[in-house]
Amino acid sequence: MSWNAVDGADKYVIYRSTDGENYTRYDSTTKTTYTNTSALAGTTYYYKVQAISSRTSYADSALSNPESVVSK
Repeated sequence: MSWNAVDGADKYVIYRSTDGENYTRYDSTTKTTYTNTSALAGTTYYYKVQAISSRTSYADSALSNPESVVSK
């Protein structure tokens, strides 16, 4: 999956759910793309992304809208 860069973001935190409601912090990346290599085939995962910045006094961004992905 991929998303647009957020100005000032140092990293992006990935949240994952299998029911689309209960999300848990799953991973983080400094890139604007992410591939879940440990996903189980045939399982639908829902992801949200949050931009994190350590350089500003502003609060971290809100979570993105969910994106669903069915693993192959």
